[in-house]
Amino acid sequence: MKRLPYFPAVFIAVLFIFGLGSCKQESCTVKGSVQGVKDGAELVLMDDWNKSKTIATTTVENGAFEFHPRFSAPTHVYLYASNPDDVYANPYDGGQLKDFFLEPGTVVVDVHAEDESDMAKGATGTVLNDAYSKILAADPDEREALWEEAISDEQTSLLALRYASSFPNDLTRASELIDRLSPEQAKTYKKSISDLKKSLVRRAEAAERKEKALEEEVSLVGEHYIDMEYPNTDDIPVRLSTVVDNPKNRYVILDFWATWCLPCVESIPMLREVYAKYHDKGLEIYSISQDSKAKEWKSFLEKNEMPWINVLGIGGSASKDYGIEFIPRVLLIDCHTGEILVHEGHPDLDAILSDLLP
Repeated sequence: MKRLPYFPAVFIAVLFIFGLGSCKQESCTVKGSVQGVKDGAELVLMDDWNKSKTIATTTVENGAFEFHPRFSAPTHVYLYASNPDDVYANPYDGGQLKDFFLEPGTVVVDVHAEDESDMAKGATGTVLNDAYSKILAADPDEREALWEEAISDEQTSLLALRYASSFPNDLTRASELIDRLSPEQAKTYKKSISDLKKSLVRRAEAAERKEKALEEEVSLVGEHYIDMEYPNTDDIPVRLSTVVDNPKNRYVILDFWATWCLPCVESIPMLREVYAKYHDKGLEIYSISQDSKAKEWKSFLEKNEMPWINVLGIGGSASKDYGIEFIPRVLLIDCHTGEILVHEGHPDLDAILSDLLP
């Protein structure tokens, strides 16, 4: 019997691996303008539906960028600046710039990194992105109807998988949305759906633990404040009692926060507003960071306007003394009596202070 030559056998195997045995790859063009990010900065596309793997990288050139990613099926991605501390023209905390979808065609993404609200605006140019962008731009009370319209349309029904992720504390609702995917979509995105459900279960369990902890948390309203002393950015200790006892101060906001806490960072503009409005009337803020790295904390303060008293609570007992389980946590102290008037996570400080400091 004549044996087949060795080379053809190898050739057949290669054809199988790279031809019939491989998944068909799609491609698209992602391009747009970018403001607030320096030329030469690296931008990264991370695949949300594939364990946040990097799917493509590029650099900013003359205020613009362009990707040519390949993918086996349409997917949801996040656009990041790889080193946010180094690349922003006007730095702010965080590297995420946009989220949108990869699908065949040309995706147009315009970025305004200096405007944090721009992260909530999508991309355009393809079917999924146009529908998603329309939803994001709508008034909150109109979005549910637009989501329903999109996931009921065969062309945009895949948005159900994205919509499901917006219900981190409602596993039932998220599962209902996932179940509306077609059998073919459910098969294609089987791993992504499994990962999403596991994530939702973990987040629901975490939310339940947090709610239970908050229910058990003892409110200190009506109690006398507990003194503390921590170093500021110049490594000079600042005692809380010296701030409370300062004759110029009538009320002190005691703010427990951290640079890694997104809700805390999102509260900074509100604190700026009340500080600017009421500081001359007798308001002071004593922010105690829960960061573990002084360098990162100081770097954040250098880049973000927080003109009040900032101290770093490394190694102290303040959180335990005040029963702080979660941050942000805000307390309002009456300087005349030392009494704690407010002990909440997100109080309406402007409304409270407008009565106290008219």
